[in-house]
Amino acid sequence: MLSSAIIVAIASAQLAAEMSQQSGERPSAADLSSPTLLRAMLYPVLRDSGLIFSGTVLKVEHRNSDSSSALATTRIHFRVDEAIRNVRHGQVVEVKEWGGLWQSGERYHPGERVLLFLYSPSKLGLTSPVGGTGCFPLDRAGRVLFGGRTHRTPRPIEIRRVVAAIRQAEKE
Repeated sequence: MLSSAIIVAIASAQLAAEMSQQSGERPSAADLSSPTLLRAMLYPVLRDSGLIFSGTVLKVEHRNSDSSSALATTRIHFRVDEAIRNVRHGQVVEVKEWGGLWQSGERYHPGERVLLFLYSPSKLGLTSPVGGTGCFPLDRAGRVLFGGRTHRTPRPIEIRRVVAAIRQAEKE
């Protein structure tokens, strides 16, 4: 059951979205950095995330299946810059994804910095960003770019604010 604080946060986020749609504008970065609105935006990916961290892509490897029973996979190696859930700072995390995700448009590049919300690995060791939306790029200043992979004008928010909102949401 959702706590009353989460219900209020979700209602606030919906209200902000409706108001911005009516005015034809997207919420400003200042609006998005509101702790309540941030928690509401992040809640859907938080509850299903096994691993949460910001990290830098170190290496991307594609492995094609070599038999009819093997699965084509993409392995992405990240260095954890900000440990949030089930990882340690500085740890190198290998994420193994089904190869079809790469072909359908999900891409990572060495040197790229991202905030990831990943499902816990499956029995096959595969994982992916939660809900297909659990990956947010970071800019050179280390700010999270909400809408950065899907909108022309992403909204940058300081990583410390995002991490604080995540930690607060986990307490509620």
